[in-house]
Amino acid sequence: MSPGLRGYYEGTDGKNVLRIARNCDPAIDGTSLAAHRPRIFDTDDEPDSVPIEEFDRRIEARVPAHVLARMDSVMRSAELLAQRGLADTPPLDRYEWRRGMILSWSHARDLATVLDALGHPRPTVDRHDLDEVVLGKHLKGRLGSADQWYIDYVSSLDDGAWVNVGFFNPHLSASMFKWGDARHGKQNAMDAHRLSSHHLGNPEAPLEWIERAANFVVHHIPREHYGIRHEPRGEFSQLEHVLATDTAIKDSEIGKAIARDVARLCELLEQEGKIIPWNLLKVPADTLNVSLVEHAFLVASTADLPPADPIDADEYQRQLERAKAVIARVPLEAEKAEAGGRGEIATVFRKLLREGGY
Repeated sequence: MSPGLRGYYEGTDGKNVLRIARNCDPAIDGTSLAAHRPRIFDTDDEPDSVPIEEFDRRIEARVPAHVLARMDSVMRSAELLAQRGLADTPPLDRYEWRRGMILSWSHARDLATVLDALGHPRPTVDRHDLDEVVLGKHLKGRLGSADQWYIDYVSSLDDGAWVNVGFFNPHLSASMFKWGDARHGKQNAMDAHRLSSHHLGNPEAPLEWIERAANFVVHHIPREHYGIRHEPRGEFSQLEHVLATDTAIKDSEIGKAIARDVARLCELLEQEGKIIPWNLLKVPADTLNVSLVEHAFLVASTADLPPADPIDADEYQRQLERAKAVIARVPLEAEKAEAGGRGEIATVFRKLLREGGY
């Protein structure tokens, strides 16, 4: 392989030694390779100053109307499929589910800009996390951690059918949103999604480390606030800790090398308004919305299924403790909701407590 403009990324991926062309050194090149990308967000506000409601409004305003219409269609179809036992029960908070898809579409759009800046352009817009196809036979080989609806859906597929393993498949959309990072319970849609090339890959579309590392930075710091992992916005200063501890990348030297360049480029591109400027968001001091509570109960339901690997067990234990801390607040939050005239929220919270055995 010929060297890139700035040499190579070199190192193991946990098993094999890899070498990938490095086309950008952020310290030298900045975002010059994405100079053709337009500024899509204003960046005049002070850092950490824009309230979440206004911030979300700005994000949605940059999503085309036909994409928003498709999201609404996916949700309606998913609700019908759930009634027929071919999709997961829809999330309790429809607004947050839709917001999750908006963030995922925006992530795919922004990723194209980041990869341009990295010197490795890829067509991620309208594709990454949304429309990624895998042969049905590969899904059938991953049914070891699944609910009955998922088993029935996957079993109905032809081996040679191309199946969308992204958010825009109405069979999988609700399950993907509800999963968050509950890696040790029933996986359902996430087991299908992991076959995409920016996770594990598959025979027809092998693992692609450039896109995987870029995806990692956004989702695992995480930069997006309460996105697919149901976690608050993290800071770029946390990157090295995340690289050293997160099981998705800690054993991959080449993944970590790429991720460092990506993080620096994301920081610059946020400042330029070419991707979502998460640095401007005023992170709410205390968030306890319905989707976060629902996710906490999902994590807590896996308490009798701890992972065998001690390193994974430590990470899982921290996640489980966070979930239990959220659940401990739910009875009081239900009372507050009822007193504040939000009886429907109180009812949902109490239903979760009852079904969870609390």
